[in-house]
Amino acid sequence: MTNLIPDDITLAIPGNVGFFEVLIVVSFILHILFVNITIGSSVLAVGKEIQGMSKKDRKIDRIAQQLADHTSIMKSIAVVLGIAPLLLISVIYTQYFYSSTNLIGKAWLSLIALLITAFLILYLYKFTWEKMRGGSKALHVLIGATGSLILLFVPLIFIVNVVSMLYPTMWAGSEGFFHSLTYYPQIWQRYFHFILASFATSGIYLYFYNRRAEKKIERLLKEGETVEDEAEKREVHKMSKRLGIQTMFWTTALQLVAGTALLMSFEKEVMMLYMGEDALLTGLLLGSILLTLVLLFFLYKLGKTDSKGNFNAVIITFVIILVFMGWMRHELRESYLHDYIEANPRTTEKVLPVVETEDDEEGLEVELEEDAK
Repeated sequence: MTNLIPDDITLAIPGNVGFFEVLIVVSFILHILFVNITIGSSVLAVGKEIQGMSKKDRKIDRIAQQLADHTSIMKSIAVVLGIAPLLLISVIYTQYFYSSTNLIGKAWLSLIALLITAFLILYLYKFTWEKMRGGSKALHVLIGATGSLILLFVPLIFIVNVVSMLYPTMWAGSEGFFHSLTYYPQIWQRYFHFILASFATSGIYLYFYNRRAEKKIERLLKEGETVEDEAEKREVHKMSKRLGIQTMFWTTALQLVAGTALLMSFEKEVMMLYMGEDALLTGLLLGSILLTLVLLFFLYKLGKTDSKGNFNAVIITFVIILVFMGWMRHELRESYLHDYIEANPRTTEKVLPVVETEDDEEGLEVELEEDAK
């Protein structure tokens, strides 16, 4: 079969590859953190609004409104923070990333229209909340659900892109984005792993935000100021914190299942690296599992006792897990592409231009005469 991996461009990688690899891990973690909050909060907002409608509970509706407000803020940060990892992956893995992007070119270009549409719809969802609180609630839910569904679809395009770049030998059989959804391994396992992470991250953020909001009310009261609808706000914050803890606990527990399914979807040679054949990768996997169990323990304690110590323990454990996951994701990509990179090396040094001499010109003339004969 013809080698479909193109030669790297002649422009050298503008710096140390190892340094760029650290940057791509750090920048991706920051980016995906806000992406998770955006997607998780948008879906939770719609779900809580439906629950508030069915129970006719104003407090639940306030929780949903709060989640919608978070979505509109976090999505802007997520987009800005996405620039760095996108640039870095295109520099470090040029031959693979651009090739896989070309294979789903139409879907990739549609990202701009999809994101603009989703953001406009979610702005409409946010700013018409009070106006449509009366008899137009069903329409309002439909607006929010439409925006959330678009956001749920967008990650599939990115996942197909980064997964297909790991399988150059399968490029010849690729027939576009929708075909790729079932053509490449890992696609749906990665997607469900990502969605669970989105709910878990939005859950801890929901708890964090309402914990700070409670402290703000207490500070204002101590300063002698009055807080409008104090009792209702306190109850909303309490309910939101409980929702955040429960959401993070159960989705984190499910990650143990989703993570196992993702591991089993790897090629056997790569999977075995995480199961004893490579000390670093095995250590990262075991460490992430252990830390997940520790996180579940601290989440349980936080749900029972709302203390600063328990909260700090959850945050610290969560951040360490993020680092482990980001590192493992990079090592997985390197494991898949290692042999391909050796056979198709990157341009890491400046390529000097070829200077023709008179001897070269004479040799070229002889070759042309021979070709003519």
